[in-house]
Amino acid sequence: MSQEIGSNNLRACILGYPVDLVNMDDAVCFADNYIKKSTGGHVVTLNPEMIMQGEKNTQLSTALKSADLIIPDGIGIIKALNKLEIKHIKQLPGIEFSEKLISTCAEKGYTIAFLGASKDTVDIMVKNLKEKYPSINIIFARDGYFDENAETDIIGQLADLKPDVLFIALGVPKQELWILKYKNTLNSTLMVGVGGSFDVWANKVKRAPFIFRKFGLEWFFRLISQPSRFSRMFPTLPLFFIKVALDNKNTRKEF
Repeated sequence: MSQEIGSNNLRACILGYPVDLVNMDDAVCFADNYIKKSTGGHVVTLNPEMIMQGEKNTQLSTALKSADLIIPDGIGIIKALNKLEIKHIKQLPGIEFSEKLISTCAEKGYTIAFLGASKDTVDIMVKNLKEKYPSINIIFARDGYFDENAETDIIGQLADLKPDVLFIALGVPKQELWILKYKNTLNSTLMVGVGGSFDVWANKVKRAPFIFRKFGLEWFFRLISQPSRFSRMFPTLPLFFIKVALDNKNTRKEF
């Protein structure tokens, strides 16, 4: 794949939602190119739940479809690609992409900002990341509990600081809508929605054991660890697979 994958990377389409056919190296290369050019951008780590939410939320649908890089995160996305005989693309968990991007930023001296989760989580996460990556340059870190007035102040600070990368952990759809809202304002910052990753980096939540991740069952581990997720995941996942199986118009190969 070209080193300039921002404009000519191959994509597939799943239920009308684009997905970039990238591996880890491609995705990090894309991010690195955007950071070097200071052109800003939006990275989405796509899973079936996001698509099904987008079917009911026009703004979320717009945010997902207009993103600059859309990573095949959920195993359901990979299964949908397999339907299209695209078998060389593997699941790329958003948290693994984000960790690799953080490592790259630390190595190259790029500036990083974090927004989301609780204050305690953010404080512990920042401490852990500084211990893991001594050269990391974190110029902004703020919890996700803020009102409209504080939000205006946050945007002002970020606009002044111009971080190279902003990781946002506000959950879906809030984080994607927030990025869509401020993408033009923070037009030199690459923004990545990371869901619950801050809790993992703060060691408050454990990722699934390797054996679950190897077989694409991280979602199942999260389900048995947090039964409250059941009502959110079902019937969402079965409905997603049914729609993909029946759809031959909006689920297609490269475009």
